[in-house]
Amino acid sequence: MRQSMLDESSSINNSQSNMSNDEGKKIVVEVGEPKKVMSWEEFYSPEKSDNANKLMDRVWYAIACSDKAVAEQKVFWEHWYWKEGRGSGGPDDEKPLELKKKKKGCNHTLTIEAKDGNKEIDYPIWPLSLTKESLKMYPAIDLKCFTIAPMGISMQPLMFPTNDNHSEFRVDYAKVMGKKMYFVFTLDPHISEESKNEQFSKLDIEFGVKREWFHMVQWDKSYVIGSTGDPDINPK
Repeated sequence: MRQSMLDESSSINNSQSNMSNDEGKKIVVEVGEPKKVMSWEEFYSPEKSDNANKLMDRVWYAIACSDKAVAEQKVFWEHWYWKEGRGSGGPDDEKPLELKKKKKGCNHTLTIEAKDGNKEIDYPIWPLSLTKESLKMYPAIDLKCFTIAPMGISMQPLMFPTNDNHSEFRVDYAKVMGKKMYFVFTLDPHISEESKNEQFSKLDIEFGVKREWFHMVQWDKSYVIGSTGDPDINPK
């Protein structure tokens, strides 16, 4: 999924569909825009991200994505953290986010493919910036001698767990070089099928985002948190 974002940031991909094969026939499913998004006021509320403090210092496990490449992965997690400690705002750390002044965070992502010899990719750290009305990620490109992050991708929250609920989705939406992309995360890779069904239903009914747009990460039921370097830090 992260590789797809890197690819999109360097070349335009006009494909906006997912395809499945049913008795030899290709079915094209168009990925559309959400009919509504979460307001920044709600996203940053104490019950949700608490000025992004419940977004940071967490490991987010990717459950699904609208990019088909995610179906090839059996491990996909992202460790989000403040660049310089909680809030990285010094004396103003506990104050609400400002409209223009950015707070900085980091994203450490690791993926392991289900095939191809369990190929593991440990991505360079991606910079993050947050204001009162924005959340941006900066895809990092490793040039061996140094790493660059030349462009920002605006992420729009749709859903976010209430009070660190492990049975609720965090869903982000972005347009990357014109391509519509959705990302589904949870605080626990072993979210139950019942909870998945409830959350996908909510995503459809409230936001107009269809389950058939998504491809699932192939998490093993025996996966042990921390076994691939993911910090065991999520609230229990």
